[in-house]
Parts: sequence; structure tokens; C-alpha cells
Amino acid sequence: MPELEINLDALAHNLRLVRHREQAWGFRFLPVLKMVASHPEIVAFLRRQGYGCHGIADMTEHLLYGQEPPARAGRVLINLAPPDRTDDVVRLFERSSFSCEATFRALDAAARAAGLHHEALLMVDIGDMREGIPQDEAPALLRAVAAASQRAARGPGAHVAGIGVNLGCLYGTCPDEENMARLETLAARAGDLLGHALHRVSLGGTIFWNWFARRHGHGPHLPPGCIMEFRMGDPLLLGWDMYRDQALLGGDFRQDIFRLTATVLEVAERDIRPPRQSVHNGRGLPADCPVLGKRLRALVDCGSLHTDVQGLTLPRADWRITDFSGNYAVLDVSACPQAPVTGDHVRFIPSYWAVARTCRMPHIRKTIVHDILPERSLPGTRPVAPHQGTTFLSEVS
Repeated sequence: MPELEINLDALAHNLRLVRHREQAWGFRFLPVLKMVASHPEIVAFLRRQGYGCHGIADMTEHLLYGQEPPARAGRVLINLAPPDRTDDVVRLFERSSFSCEATFRALDAAARAAGLHHEALLMVDIGDMREGIPQDEAPALLRAVAAASQRAARGPGAHVAGIGVNLGCLYGTCPDEENMARLETLAARAGDLLGHALHRVSLGGTIFWNWFARRHGHGPHLPPGCIMEFRMGDPLLLGWDMYRDQALLGGDFRQDIFRLTATVLEVAERDIRPPRQSVHNGRGLPADCPVLGKRLRALVDCGSLHTDVQGLTLPRADWRITDFSGNYAVLDVSACPQAPVTGDHVRFIPSYWAVARTCRMPHIRKTIVHDILPERSLPGTRPVAPHQGTTFLSEVS
């Protein structure tokens, strides 16, 4: 069974960089913990560092840890609220998102029935075409919910606290002068449409980070008192702009927050050749033998049931992942000067999706670690974006 290591020192380093940019650019950071399924150790770490709120993608993530969270304070549902579960939404979260009147009415009714104040964020589509009401339809929706939102400002109910947008996630749509100008125009009108001040404009997706950095933190002009929120996780957890496949600007972000460790179960030389007869393999794909002949191979206890194996990599040329199944990954170690033995540990750099899958496997151990050496063990390295058919590298620890 593999094990995921979470380096709190690397996490703290990235958080310091985020905090510096937060102060310099004038935004408020909402750490989105979708990548790590809101792991309790990371939530506790952020709270100790003064970040009492965090974004949650799946409203039932707490079930991974066996019990409901002790309080809804600081918990923000970043995905659209399901209208048939709004009673659970207002009970578990202090803020959620909506994009139609019916969902807002359901949130408002659930909050009033529970005697709770619930913040609602109107999601608006400004170009990535994933979620959100089309921008030209947003004014009518804001007018339609204005009375209920004003009432909730004085008591229980759903209060429209702001508008939110998302870019990058579906089609890689980038922020630019045009869509940011349209967002600025809507934000300027929203207060009059609602009959109360707009509290926040929430920008979702790390695709915004380098855009702001190149503009020295200058973004859309917002109404007085309106907060610009960065709703993202990659600057903290990944340390890389995976949208543009480039370094994050504004600091030397670390990309070694996570390591996935697996155990060598078997080392054997095999004469690799195509089978006489073959069908699809256990993954439902045509069988493939990329390298033929006698190869020294190591079998490790890490497969697609544990993580996204195609998202495991490390820049070392003499170790290669050549194949994998549900429970195993196969490493070609023929070029290694010193072959591993059964019981050795292999440490991988996992990609975003490899970490995300592993964090949703409650039976896989997650271990908090700290830097052992004063210098970074992998200067200048980063997770390589996985592609189908790519050979992936690993490192023996």
C-alpha cells in the first residue's frame, strides 16, 4: 500500500509567498482544498496560520474522515449548491454558490427554516462556459433575488454577498482586458440591482495568478468596500501554473509539498515479447509492449486503485514506469547501476490529479513530514504534465 507524505515546511513556504502577494496586490486569499479533499491536517495548519476559511468542492468530503465537521464556520462550498440538498448546504457551509433563481430560493428557505444566515455567491459565466449564469442575464437575476437578500441582511436567510467567476478549468479561457472589463461593469451595477453593497468579487482558478503578476497586481476596479477574493489552491499546494505549464510568478514557489512512497515487492529479469494471442488488458486497453527483450523490472505496490499512476514522475533517467494495473506499477530498472531489492521504497512526485485521487482513498496513509535537509532536495524540478503513452520516471529513496 503506498503512502502520501505531506511536507508542512514546503506548505508553509508557499503560504508565506501567497501572504506577501495578498498584501501587495490587495486581494483576500480563499485556499481551495479540492486537491487534498480538505484533509484535516492541512485545514488545521491553515487555521493556525490565520486562514479560518477554506474552499470545499464536494459537500460530502467530510465523510472521508468518518464524521461531520464540528462547525460550519469557515467552510465555503465553491461548487454550485444542489437545490435538493440545500438544507444540508446551509447546515454544513457558511457560504455557497448559485446560478439560478430556483436554487437561491431553496437556499433562502432552508436558511430561514434553520434560523441561519447563509452567504450566497452568484456565479457568472465570463467565458469558460463551465458554470454560471450568462453575464447579460445576471442583472435580471440580481433584481429578482434582491428583496430576499435585503431581508437576510437583517436576519436568517440567504444573502447575496457577491459575484463569482471561474476561468481556465474547462476550456483554458484566460483573463483578458475584455472579460475583466465586463466583470468590472457588472460589479459596479450589482449594488444598485441588489439594493445593498456588494461584499466580494471572487475569482476562481490559478489561471488568474500570473495574469495579475504581469500587471503588478492591478485587476478590475471594484466598488468601494468590495473585496477581491482569489479562490484557488495551486499556489499553495502545487506551486506551479498547470494551465500555462510554467512557474508561478511572485516568488520561488515549491513544488515538493507531496511525495508518494511505494514499496518494491519483486525484482526480476523478464524477456519481454508480445504474447502469441492477446486481448485487451485489465484496464480495457489494447496490450502494448513498448520495450522488447530482456529487461530488469521492479514491481511496486502502487496502481490505479491508489492514484493516477500516469501522474507520477521524477527527473531521473535510469528509472521508468513502463506499465501499471489496479494494484501494481511496473518499473524498468535495466539502466540503473545498482538495482533495487525487495523491500526498498520508491518515492514519486505526484501530479495534481495523482494527489487528488490518493487523498480520496481513506485507506491510504497520509503522513505529515518536515524538511530534513536545509536545502531543497529537488531544486528547479516540477511535476511533469502527464500524457497518455508518456514514459514516467521515478526515484528510489
